[in-house]
Amino acid sequence: MMQDNTNKNEMLEIEASIKNPTNYSKTGFYSNYFVDTDKLLSSVNYLKESGFFLEDIAGVDVQEGIMVVYHFDRLERSERITLRTIVDHGTKTVPSIVSLYKGADWHERECFDFFGVTFENHPNLKPLLLPDDLGFHPLLKEKDRKSLYALLDFEMLADNKR
Repeated sequence: MMQDNTNKNEMLEIEASIKNPTNYSKTGFYSNYFVDTDKLLSSVNYLKESGFFLEDIAGVDVQEGIMVVYHFDRLERSERITLRTIVDHGTKTVPSIVSLYKGADWHERECFDFFGVTFENHPNLKPLLLPDDLGFHPLLKEKDRKSLYALLDFEMLADNKR
């Protein structure tokens, strides 16, 4: 049985606009970080140097933009964290992390397929699952987008830097 050691985890030295510990039994991760897109590569590099591996990358279309969500963990002990960044609906551009984690390749391509997010400096950013000429991104919501505040608990959106 996995122990919930949320209070034992120290916050990592990630330059984030919001950082806070979370309740693992409720969220499935120990800490949450919102980073600006210009801090994404340095934050991910810090995680790699700290022994984290990339689990996945996902997108969520919200009122505030496209939220790109990254999950990382460590092999030697459970320390699953979530790193989030918001990209503007107009530009939908975020740096690629493929140079740091080769496994990000397909995750970024899938996010490109479904949300139209462009990952700058991706070595092969082309559709992964959908036809090249589809002409739209099926998971974009043109209306009825929910706000981050409706989707995430307040604790994840309030800064609690430690």
